Amino acid sequence: MSPPSQILRHAARDTLSKIRRRSPPTHTTLRHTSATAHLLAQPSHFVTGVTPEQLQADAVLQEWFASNFKSWQSDPENIIVPDVQAEKEAADAQVEESSNGIAVPPELASRNIRPLVGYIRLSGREEGSRNCYDLRNPGPNEPFFPLVPGILHGSDPTQNILSHDASSKVLVKTPWFEIQRELDRYHRRFTNRVYALTLYDANEADVSYHRSAQNKPEPTYQVCQDTMTITEVPPPPPPVLPDRTPILENVLVIPADLQLHPVAHAAYCLNFVRYHASKPIKLPIVSVNEEESPAMKRGGFIAYTSKTIECLVDEGAPIPEGISLECTGLRQKDVVRRDRLVMPEGCVIHPRVREDFLLGTVFGAKGGGGDADGEGAEADAKK
Repeated sequence: MSPPSQILRHAARDTLSKIRRRSPPTHTTLRHTSATAHLLAQPSHFVTGVTPEQLQADAVLQEWFASNFKSWQSDPENIIVPDVQAEKEAADAQVEESSNGIAVPPELASRNIRPLVGYIRLSGREEGSRNCYDLRNPGPNEPFFPLVPGILHGSDPTQNILSHDASSKVLVKTPWFEIQRELDRYHRRFTNRVYALTLYDANEADVSYHRSAQNKPEPTYQVCQDTMTITEVPPPPPPVLPDRTPILENVLVIPADLQLHPVAHAAYCLNFVRYHASKPIKLPIVSVNEEESPAMKRGGFIAYTSKTIECLVDEGAPIPEGISLECTGLRQKDVVRRDRLVMPEGCVIHPRVREDFLLGTVFGAKGGGGDADGEGAEADAKK
């Protein structure tokens, strides 16, 4: 079996040969200063355990390498391409924090509210089963992208909107990838969150405005034969798009009635309910301190009868991701009620929830006995 150093050298040599084949036959030294990634020599090929970071931080070690291994930085067998994928993912994460370039106001971002983009659905032309099917499944020659139909409804006393008024119901269509991005991030908690929905005109639906849906160009490299460095060619700048004027901006909503395809598990229909401070929201229950429970640390679990609880969040207070359930001291067959919930500041349980509201029951692991049986078995073993 080849030692790791030889495997690394062969991989570096293959990578360099592929890059040379891609590069033009005649090439001069490149001087790009942005979006570059250089070929680095590995000092561990000469001294085991020495990393490039250690070599860069230690001047004495640099002088020793320069005097003992003069050509270690220019030898192609000792050069590898550094992994810059983590840096690119971090940059992409910063872009995703502002959904497709639309950032929510600071007062909403501090309340744990994320942005969401949608479009107005045309009345008559985009209603009905067949038209909604065309929205979800556009043809290959159509300029549109998959859109999920739905309705924005509900009352909002702060905006003088009443639910019995027909004008309160707005036909909307949401890009599929907008919904899927939030489903990948929050899974089942997607319908227990508050979003700032921005709606544009139906004719302004264009995938170019959505960064998360655009295909990222493959990186291209150029090699300098003199200095044995590879430089990443920066991609062309994105096209400048005209500004759009939203019809409704930063409407606080709760996703509701999410329907998924029975086979593909893709979003099939999604409605939105207007949210305000006086409206209850169902927040998921999250177990904490399970290791402090004699039953749960032995494989027990809580059989929930309700995994959410209705809460009221004060105006301006951050909306929590979930409500913590204190599991300290829980034993097998204990009944868990709402008095074990730890409510965050600015959040209270809705008054219509009973004081003895049942959350679930603690059960032991399959085939396992209770706490008393386990203590008795330990006592017998000591005897």
